[in-house]
Amino acid sequence: MPKRNHGGRGGIGMKGAWRHWLLLAVGTVGLAGAMAMAVAISTRHPLRLDLTPDKAYTLAEHSLQVLHNLQHDVSLTAFLRSQDTRNREIEDLLWRVRSVSARVSYRVVDINRNPLAARQFGVNADGALVVESGGRRKAFTNPSEPLLIGAILQVTRSEKKRVYAVTGHGERSITDNDRRRGMSSARAALMNEFYEVEQISLLTGAGVPGDAAVLVIAGPRTDLLAAELLAIGDYLERGGGVLVLLDPEQAPGLAALLRTYHIAAGEGVVADTESRLFAGDVLTMAIPGLSPRQPVSAALKAPPLFAQARPVEFLADPDSRFIGAIVLETSPASWRSADREALRSGTTAFSPGRDQRGPVPVAVSVVLPAVPGVAPGRLLVIGDSDFANNFFIEYLGNKDLLVNAVNWLAHEEQLVGVRPQQQLPGVNQMFVSARQGSLALWLGTLVQPALFLALGLVVFLRRRFTG
Repeated sequence: MPKRNHGGRGGIGMKGAWRHWLLLAVGTVGLAGAMAMAVAISTRHPLRLDLTPDKAYTLAEHSLQVLHNLQHDVSLTAFLRSQDTRNREIEDLLWRVRSVSARVSYRVVDINRNPLAARQFGVNADGALVVESGGRRKAFTNPSEPLLIGAILQVTRSEKKRVYAVTGHGERSITDNDRRRGMSSARAALMNEFYEVEQISLLTGAGVPGDAAVLVIAGPRTDLLAAELLAIGDYLERGGGVLVLLDPEQAPGLAALLRTYHIAAGEGVVADTESRLFAGDVLTMAIPGLSPRQPVSAALKAPPLFAQARPVEFLADPDSRFIGAIVLETSPASWRSADREALRSGTTAFSPGRDQRGPVPVAVSVVLPAVPGVAPGRLLVIGDSDFANNFFIEYLGNKDLLVNAVNWLAHEEQLVGVRPQQQLPGVNQMFVSARQGSLALWLGTLVQPALFLALGLVVFLRRRFTG
């Protein structure tokens, strides 16, 4: 009978136990390493899902462009007071900005515990934010995304460009706060992108100043003089950028000047029964045709809203010296109306032989021929000025259209984008086109009741014939 080797079996048991402990230790170290790696990766490349309908916790496209193009380090210092209900929102905004660009750093100072730091920065209010870069500083209170991005632009851009708005012909004024006529909100939007916006009269004969980045002619009601038109032409030849907002039946002399640059500001007005607002007149409409080839319109996420738009089109240049592009055009259901009473009555109907079917271009851009040593001049003409007034500018894509146009004309293409809106879609503004309204009406009053009736009929017949 063979002897049992108790000592050998005990050695195998000890080895197995040590092996299990060793595997456990290796597994624990591996798991800890994997968790540390996951934390490191999630910290460096955070993944965040914003499920709010208006993307309230997502930076706008324009903000992302500004942050991605930063060439200098930016320091943000927030002065907050404990128990302030705004703290969480402000700190979240700072975190979002920091997560986009490694050039941005931020710190939060409790103004109660460290009042000396607040005095050093000249801050005397809680909820203030100080933005610094390269020795330049900008402080403001009640931080929001537009204010923060505007401050970052102010401390990082090398120079402040000037935009001049022409006066003297009944144009919309950049200092006028009137809701329907004024453009003070447009001025504020441009100043937030670090433009200096001033008014200018070309009647003095001094011409367009040499420091003008963009010249804006917004809705003139009377015609410009020949000397003023010559000054505008000279400015374009010197590589300037001109934005013209031209309403129907206005400024024929200016329209004649535009024709020398192969732009035809046509007569009449554009009407649209499908893209007009539900229950609204046919002359106030959303402009769905956004050209993907023109930077100004390609960046828009929402169609602009126009009222009483004028047809504007680019005339082909047989010598190919002028480079033209359609920026905006109306829907295929629209038409170009020659009805002279339409502007006064606010309504019109399509008349074969008199009117022309759409789509109708209502905004075009032209790049002038290159001149040695001078950047080619740029011209952008929009057949409406109402979209930029204080009432309309915050709706749909109107503000982005105006600011993108100025940025493109000033050769600041990196600033073209979509900005956060003050009037949030679905919250502060609700637009329903005539087509969408009709569809909702049919679905609510006919289709849905018919479906319920059919379903009830099926249930009734089934019960009756099956017992």
